[in-house]
Amino acid sequence: MKRLFSNGFAVVFLVLILLVVVGQAISYLAAPASWQAFVALLPKYLSMIAFWGPIVATIAGVFIWGMLRMLGFHSLGEIRRESVEENNPAPAIIFTGTVIASILFLMLILRP
Repeated sequence: MKRLFSNGFAVVFLVLILLVVVGQAISYLAAPASWQAFVALLPKYLSMIAFWGPIVATIAGVFIWGMLRMLGFHSLGEIRRESVEENNPAPAIIFTGTVIASILFLMLILRP
């Protein structure tokens, strides 16, 4: 049975965590007042994500469902088969564009 976290994945994950910690430390040392002001607003941002996240996820799901139906697909597996086995990247590109559009929608809603 394959391990869920291979050694390579664990190393990459630890490096990413270390980079976040170092980045936060540098940010705090560069401008402590700004860092503390952001941390003070963090509950506001988290509550906005908790409120809008499910709504945006639902809207993104509808976008993706509609995109799948307009292209004549009924599942993500069919898009994978078309993109990989049939060597047609267009459905995957359109799917990725729809996901990016959904993320941009989320960015418009979550305003400081």
